[in-house]
Amino acid sequence: MARKSKVFNRLGRPRLLRKVIPTGEAAVGVLLLLVIVGMILWLGAQRSNYDPGERDIETALLIKQSVEDNLYRTPLKRWRDPSLGDLGPAPVNLGPFDPSLLTGGWRSVSTPQTFEPDTLYEKINGQADQYLKFGFEKLTVIELEHPGEGRSLDVFLYDQGTFEGSLGVYQEQRGDKPVAHLEGVHYTPNTLGAIGMSGRLFFHALGDAPADSIEAMTQGVVKALARLGQQGIPPPGFETLNRGLGVPFEQIGYQPSNVFQYRFARRFWFADLEDAAGARIFFHTAESPTAARELFDKLRVELLEDYDSLVSTAARILLQHRFLETYFGLMHEGTIVFGVEKHPQREAVAVVLKRLQTILHGQGDKIGEDLGGKEG
Repeated sequence: MARKSKVFNRLGRPRLLRKVIPTGEAAVGVLLLLVIVGMILWLGAQRSNYDPGERDIETALLIKQSVEDNLYRTPLKRWRDPSLGDLGPAPVNLGPFDPSLLTGGWRSVSTPQTFEPDTLYEKINGQADQYLKFGFEKLTVIELEHPGEGRSLDVFLYDQGTFEGSLGVYQEQRGDKPVAHLEGVHYTPNTLGAIGMSGRLFFHALGDAPADSIEAMTQGVVKALARLGQQGIPPPGFETLNRGLGVPFEQIGYQPSNVFQYRFARRFWFADLEDAAGARIFFHTAESPTAARELFDKLRVELLEDYDSLVSTAARILLQHRFLETYFGLMHEGTIVFGVEKHPQREAVAVVLKRLQTILHGQGDKIGEDLGGKEG
């Protein structure tokens, strides 16, 4: 055993006893140093020049080495009591549609699903509120497939309870896209199907990919809706604008709540004016003349926050927006509150209101007297 003095010096630090380092050990040290320096230089040269494609495993090799999925995927058949014997194939269930809808190789995937207001979010979570605010009652989902082409199409039938509710959803989802008509069915085609309405029903036909078979089945759904005959008689508000004023369907809108962004304003009909971009006429039918006057007074107070008053009487006002410089005319008569918004011409406001008043009440003698030029 070596003495402590030969390993440690008096200061307690180790000291090197060897006086000569072998050549081989020195060569290994120099080699390791060169390797480290080379790695540093290589990493500096690479920087962001890494190309994953050079080091990825080829797709063909991955497919070759993949494990085949042998899970059972055959659709389950409905159970039948063997004692009843052979009853033949189960009847096709397409909800409100006739089985004749299934032509050209299409078939039903399963029994239609139904969703109520409390369960609607399970099918269209995140978009349910849009339907609920327009009076949604029930959703029926019909799943169709075309095995020969590998295509599928789902038909969503939303029962909105009223024509107004169906129209409200349709106008929000359609935007400015054109409207096609077929025997009371109004719809807007797209590459994957179509959206539209028929009476109280709003429908959405959604395919998995653009294809001729998807387009053909979408047309079949539209025709099937037309055959249901659920269009009924449009509400008086729609008839007033469509037949009374001659406003086409695609320019008519309905808003059940938060009209003009005021919570107290509800159930208003709107119609775009063709001769004034952005301008709209509107009207609301209140429960009583008193309710109409109260709504008129509330609107007057709120509108004066953003508008300057040009004409103001007990039953009508004419306002001009402080920044946009457009005109807002508002009246109430009997149970009706009506007017025009965002119109660029002051004189035209009186003309529009007079015509609207004539249609609503058959009167138009006094509407133009004050709104045309008198300041108030």
